[in-house]
Amino acid sequence: MKSSLKRTGLLLSTCTLLLFASLAKAQSGTSTIRGEVSDPQGKAVAGAEVTIKSPNTGFTRTQTTNSAGGFSFELIPPDDYTLEVQAAGFKRTVQTVSALVGSAISADVRLEIGQVGEVIHVEATGAVAVNTEDATLGNNFDNQQITQLPLESRDVLNLLTLQPGVTPTGYVSGARSDQSNITLDGVDINDQQIQSLVPGQAIINSLKTPVLRLNSEALEEFRVTTMNANSSQGRSSAAQVNLVTKSGTDNFHGAAFEANRSTIFTANDFFNNRIGLSRPALVRNVFGGAFGGPIKKDKLFFFYSYEGLREAKGASVVRTVPLASMGQGDLRYLDVNNVIQTLSEAQLNQIFPQVLINDVGRAVLANAASKYPANDFTTGDSSANQLLNTAGFRFNAPTPSDLNSHVAKIDWNITKDQTAFVRLNTIYDHIGLLPQFPDTPAPNVWSHPWGFVAAHDWTLGRNWVNSFRYGFTRQAFSQLGDSNTNNINFRFVFSPLAFSRTINRTTPVQNILDDVVWLKGSHTFQFGTNVRIIRNNRGSFANAFDFAQTNPSGYQQGGNVVSDPIAAYLAANNLPAMGSSSISPVQNAATALIGRFSNYTANYTFGHDGSELPAGSPSLRDFATEAYDFYVQDAWKMRHNLTVTYGIRYTLSRPVYEQKWVGS
Repeated sequence: MKSSLKRTGLLLSTCTLLLFASLAKAQSGTSTIRGEVSDPQGKAVAGAEVTIKSPNTGFTRTQTTNSAGGFSFELIPPDDYTLEVQAAGFKRTVQTVSALVGSAISADVRLEIGQVGEVIHVEATGAVAVNTEDATLGNNFDNQQITQLPLESRDVLNLLTLQPGVTPTGYVSGARSDQSNITLDGVDINDQQIQSLVPGQAIINSLKTPVLRLNSEALEEFRVTTMNANSSQGRSSAAQVNLVTKSGTDNFHGAAFEANRSTIFTANDFFNNRIGLSRPALVRNVFGGAFGGPIKKDKLFFFYSYEGLREAKGASVVRTVPLASMGQGDLRYLDVNNVIQTLSEAQLNQIFPQVLINDVGRAVLANAASKYPANDFTTGDSSANQLLNTAGFRFNAPTPSDLNSHVAKIDWNITKDQTAFVRLNTIYDHIGLLPQFPDTPAPNVWSHPWGFVAAHDWTLGRNWVNSFRYGFTRQAFSQLGDSNTNNINFRFVFSPLAFSRTINRTTPVQNILDDVVWLKGSHTFQFGTNVRIIRNNRGSFANAFDFAQTNPSGYQQGGNVVSDPIAAYLAANNLPAMGSSSISPVQNAATALIGRFSNYTANYTFGHDGSELPAGSPSLRDFATEAYDFYVQDAWKMRHNLTVTYGIRYTLSRPVYEQKWVGS
């Protein structure tokens, strides 16, 4: 009956592979311990019984060495294991082995002649593990390093670039920065769309932009494979990052932390100091902890972690604003002798009799000059000693952050041959962004991604192991803009708002993975599948409103259409000519005073059926794609000191297509 069940389980696993042909040390965030058992003369000991057991959770597996004395424990959870070897005529040998995620650990054992009742304990050397099992290059970071290395805001992602071959911006061994693959407990947590949550900041480093933020106390360890990844390890050309969440153990363990930084430890901005503006606030409080333990000893375990950040932060911002003289209709320029000259509104009306100065536009400029008096001369066309038409208005803008991340995990040793776990991540974040001016609306981002994983590992006899994962990771955020009106501004002179638009996106990704390992003599065959079902549900007001601008470059002949008549008027009336440095500032200011739109764009929004929507309507789109990977590989232990790993992976990615909008 037992044999029948195993055959049935194997058949189901094989059917799963055929049904979900797709990606994958295995793709499921696991580890491997391999080795050979030999006698005092170095000859292989066949038929020796090798057992590994976790003292933390009671997880155990047993194998019998093959004719070459080899054993291999595949798809095991990363942990510290007690490895015990016994064979007739030899003393029982016990040693400790640390299995690292994404790595194959070598653990050779040499037996001594004696009775099985005699025990030899081999002490761990504490040496750094060197990968001698395959050609992959990369480093492991354990929890002690993660929690004790100095990190700003305890951001684990900063550690991912501390690898040979990885640049601070995320390029890995020459591969593009957006070609890394990040998995948590074997499940994809990559953002499936390149899009920054902060306006004007493009994502350039996928190593720092996973969907789920990583709690330092919740991570057991991670490995970054930078080169020569096996066919079982990912689908992209850059880094393959395997992260593993902590689990509960047979003992209760907890940790708590809090770190606070105050404004008194922050230096003021140079430009703030120069104009007597106080330093921006920076009060950062990072706090949290973790707790885990047994629900039922050696059987059922729990783990929970929370990490929060409260940040009262400010930033020094400078915006270009008109001077009071522009609000009066005056245009200033530097003549050839570098002396400031002024053309009044009456003179400008003589120069441009067909259009005249726009009183409505001039009133907008006058109001802006009154509300935002210039106090910074690092921008605009003025200096502290020469006030022309525009300058800068500098102020401190608050950009508060309220971040919350929860991680919960349940591990279950179902039987001695089966284990399972579920893990849930949920994040609630609110981030304030920079306003255009102190009294204008501040954009902000509300982010609520979450992820779920259910896993089942099954040892099917001593030569077969199956590891199954189902993951659901949902990116979800709303970026609220500062306006829902047409974008009307005076280029190079004044823009009353940033005119950032509201956008929201939910990107649910289902991830189905299965790995199977078959031990056959000196071969370790591994094959697996990964299916990613991706949906991208988006609503955007980016094209919901029109755009109009006074722009000297928008005229048919550019700004010369404005500056040439002014130059002719000065020459005809024997007035000081413009210096060459004033041509562009004169074009900018005169175009704003004339107040006619030289650039205009009418934006239209269309529905899924192609029908035109009313002005101000958002664009609602639901995109979709699926990806299927299948791999097979073999680690062939040809000799004691020579292992050849070879394999192939096939990937089928469906082109992105659009579905009918279904909302979120």
